[in-house]
Amino acid sequence: MRRFYKLVSQLLIVCMVWTPFSIQASLIGTDQVATSAQDQSNRDKVINFVQRGEVAQHLELLGVSSANAADRVNAMTQEEVNQVAGQIDTLPTGAGSSWWIAAVVLIGVLIWYFYYKK
Repeated sequence: MRRFYKLVSQLLIVCMVWTPFSIQASLIGTDQVATSAQDQSNRDKVINFVQRGEVAQHLELLGVSSANAADRVNAMTQEEVNQVAGQIDTLPTGAGSSWWIAAVVLIGVLIWYFYYKK
């Protein structure tokens, strides 16, 4: 039993001597926390964009599954993710929709009809 106590005490001594050299504590600045939160937010934004219905369908047409696209986003560096997230923010809303074409045609027909109706 004495050997066991001696072994445990020697392990504790080694751990106590080794621990101060391996641990480093410091304060984390607010800017580091905000940057980390923004980085995670951008990564989530890109993953959610890739998993949207129409984007997922378009990626399927290109031969990339939604799960594979999410894996590729996770493999991207943070700078690449931030760049793509910035491009997502600058995309015009509803740019993929063709409703505006129908609206322009309808307004054109109405103008033509009322102009020549007189």
